[in-house]
Amino acid sequence: MKMKIQDVRYVPYSDTWLRERTEDITRYLRVAAEFGCSMEGREIYEDFQAEIGRTLDRFQALVLAQKDPDEPDDLESIRALRPDGPRRLATELPPDYGERLRGAFYGRMAGCTLGAALEFNPIDTMKAWAEYFGDNYPPTDYWSHIKDPMAKHYITGKKLDLTREHMDAVPPDDDTIYTLLALLTLEEYGTEFTHADMEHIWKKYLPLGDEGGGRGCWWGERIMMENLLSGMKAPEAGLYRNPNLQNIAGWTRADAYGYVCPGWPEKAAALAYMDCSINHRRNGVYGAMFMAATIAAAFVVEDPMEAVRIGLTEIPEHCLFAEGIRWALENKSADYREAADKCWARYDGMFNGSALTNAIHVVMGLDIGQKDFTRVIGETIAMSGDNDCTGATAGSICGAVIGLKNIPEHWIKPFHGRMHIYLKEHPEYLELEEVCGRLERLAETFVKQR
Repeated sequence: MKMKIQDVRYVPYSDTWLRERTEDITRYLRVAAEFGCSMEGREIYEDFQAEIGRTLDRFQALVLAQKDPDEPDDLESIRALRPDGPRRLATELPPDYGERLRGAFYGRMAGCTLGAALEFNPIDTMKAWAEYFGDNYPPTDYWSHIKDPMAKHYITGKKLDLTREHMDAVPPDDDTIYTLLALLTLEEYGTEFTHADMEHIWKKYLPLGDEGGGRGCWWGERIMMENLLSGMKAPEAGLYRNPNLQNIAGWTRADAYGYVCPGWPEKAAALAYMDCSINHRRNGVYGAMFMAATIAAAFVVEDPMEAVRIGLTEIPEHCLFAEGIRWALENKSADYREAADKCWARYDGMFNGSALTNAIHVVMGLDIGQKDFTRVIGETIAMSGDNDCTGATAGSICGAVIGLKNIPEHWIKPFHGRMHIYLKEHPEYLELEEVCGRLERLAETFVKQR
C-alpha cells in the first residue's frame, strides 16, 4: 500500500506571499481613501470578496468530492475497516471510576491551562521565555509570567489568569467549554443525540464573542456557528466554506464521551463520531473517535500506552491518522525536542493545527512521561503546536489511568474547586465537583446500555 504521508508533503503556495498580498490589498484600500477615491476602492474590494467566495466554493467542491476506500465518512464503513479490538472492556462502572474520572477531568483542566499560556508559540520562544523568568522547561508548574497579561482571554478572562500567582479558578478556554457542551448535549438528548440536537445546544449556549471581548470559539467551530446563526442547518452549516475538516478541534471535543463510557471504547468512539462529523471529515473525525476510545479505555487499564493502542482499534486501520499514530508508537523519543523534530521532519507542510500532528504530540508526550503526570503534560506542551489542546488531552488520558490522588497538588490547588465559563444561561463559575458528579450520573446510566 502506498504510504498516505506522501500525499501531504507538497505545499503548492507560500504562506508569506499570500499574507503579503492580503496586506497589500488592505493598504491599497487606505491609500485609495487618502487619494480621494474610496468609493471606487470599495467596489474593487467587493469584487475581490466575491472572487474569494468563489474560490472557497471551488475548494469545497473539490475536497468533498474526493473519495478514498481507506477513509470513509459513514460510521458503518469506518467500523468495517477497523482492526480487531476489544470493543468493550467492562460492563459495569470500574470500582475506582470516581477517582479516575476526577483524575481525567482535573487533569484535562491542568493540561489545558498550562498549554494555553503560550499556545502555538515556537519551542525556542517558549524555552527562552521560561529561562528569562526562571521557570523550568519543560514546565513543571504553571507559568510565572505571561505575554500581554491584561489582554482578554475567551470573553470572561484575562491572560493573567493563566499564571500561577493570579489563578483563582480554571481559566476560561474553548477546549474546556467543548467538554461542557458535550455534557449538556448528553444530559438533554442522551446517547442517541443527532446533529440537529447539537445545533440546538450550540446555538442556545455558545456565544461567539467579538474582537473586543474575546472569542468563544475558533476555526471550523466559529464558521459553523456563524452559518447556523445565519439560518443554515447542520450539517451543511458545519461544512460550508470550512477548510478545517481534518483539524484538531474535533478531538478536543471528544473527552466527555470517553468519560461517560468507561471501559467501552466502541461506544465512546461512536458518540465522538456523531459529534465531530457535524463539521469534520475523514481524519478529523477519526481523531475524535481515537481520543474518545483511548480515554474510555484509560479508565480500566494501568498503562496509558495500552489505552492508546486500544484507541487505534476503533478507527480505519489504513487511514492517514492511524498510520501516523502507529509511526509515533514505533519511533520513541527521549524528550520533547526529539519528538517534535521527528514529527515535523515526517509531516513537513501539514498545518500546525492538524488533528494528526497534534495527536502525535499527545502520544509521544504520554510515551515520554508514562504515569508521571507532571512530565506528561510538561513534555507534551513543550512540543508546541496547539498545546492547550494537546496538554488537555494528554492530561485527561494520564489522569484517567492514575487517578486524582496521583496528580501533584500544585496542579489542582490553584483552581479553588471551580472553573470560569462563558456559556449563555450559566453562571460565571461552575464547581468542578458538580461537573464531575453530572458526568458520573451519566456514566451510571449509560453503562446499563447494550
